[in-house]
Amino acid sequence: MSKKNEAWDVSEHDFPNSGSIREKLEFCIRYAILAHSTYNSQPWYFVVDDNIVSVYADYRYALPVIDPDDRQLFMSCASALFNLRLAIRYFGLEENTQLIPNTKDENLIARVRVSNKKYIPSDEEKILFASITTCQLNRSAFHIKNVEKDKIEALKNAARKEGAWLYVCEGDERDIVSHFIAEADYMQISNKSFRRELAAWLDARRFVSGDGEPHFASTVKERINTIKPKIVRRFEVESGQVVHDDQIMKGSPVLAILGGEKGGNINRLYAGQGLMRVLLQAEAEGLSVSTLNQPCEVPDLRLRLHDEIDRMYGRAQYILRIGYAEPVAIQSLRRSLESVIETPETQRDLALMTPEDKQKRKFCLWEYIRNKFS
Repeated sequence: MSKKNEAWDVSEHDFPNSGSIREKLEFCIRYAILAHSTYNSQPWYFVVDDNIVSVYADYRYALPVIDPDDRQLFMSCASALFNLRLAIRYFGLEENTQLIPNTKDENLIARVRVSNKKYIPSDEEKILFASITTCQLNRSAFHIKNVEKDKIEALKNAARKEGAWLYVCEGDERDIVSHFIAEADYMQISNKSFRRELAAWLDARRFVSGDGEPHFASTVKERINTIKPKIVRRFEVESGQVVHDDQIMKGSPVLAILGGEKGGNINRLYAGQGLMRVLLQAEAEGLSVSTLNQPCEVPDLRLRLHDEIDRMYGRAQYILRIGYAEPVAIQSLRRSLESVIETPETQRDLALMTPEDKQKRKFCLWEYIRNKFS
């Protein structure tokens, strides 16, 4: 197996039962980094300080064109937060999580504090935890088979438990959402800046960095210059064939919208955790899921979506395609654990740096480069 896929080999049997609290928390982070993120950007890092894990947004992996207000970045970090909390509880540690604990630190998403009190995970938590290492988005063709009502209800309950909601489109609503997906797809892909940013995350060099979606890579010219729909943004109907506009509804046994009651970062964190719980619940139910999130990425269409589907309440954050399919053969890449964990000392040094300090470090770096290569 590629080193960039070693993250998926994590085993609960390797948990350091006799280790320090830091070793236990770092082991739990191995499950956090398996969370879903937009275009597999993995925009997170973690700081372990004694019995506290702080979850940070890493803006080096932001998507300024695709996600200009960092809405999806926050929700991706929230998905990692959910996996982290679930792993901590599964391994018998009680956790208390504070969302956005310091409004002056725009990078700090959440702070998870672990106590010495023993926690007994529920049967439901055990089932969700077992799904972490097999949970992948599935963009292949789904089987022509209805999803049972009890499984749909289980997904709705999963979203509710994290302060989010899941609305399943019915009748004409499916046609409306399908048209919105196609319209938003063409609006975005017609923007050359959008195509360039997407192309960067599909580049084959992502196999080296351990992120992005290089499995969908094509030539640079094709990625940047063509406005044809792409599987990475839609799904397959046959091997290698992207779904056409008029087939979106037929290829989606269930079209569902996941969202929160309001906007703002706190509700985005609820939605991101709700999404991850829904994905894990779907995996446990034997269901496959992929995102068709284009309308939620175009502000005008996101508002229109709310107006068209009047039974939907709150803010739409994700559109999900749910059904039955063959398992995903290729695991998404992951960066190394070491690259996403920082020390408290590093964080404190960065926080204390003045603008003059940063400029001085920048000057010293350029002096080093000039002396080394001149």
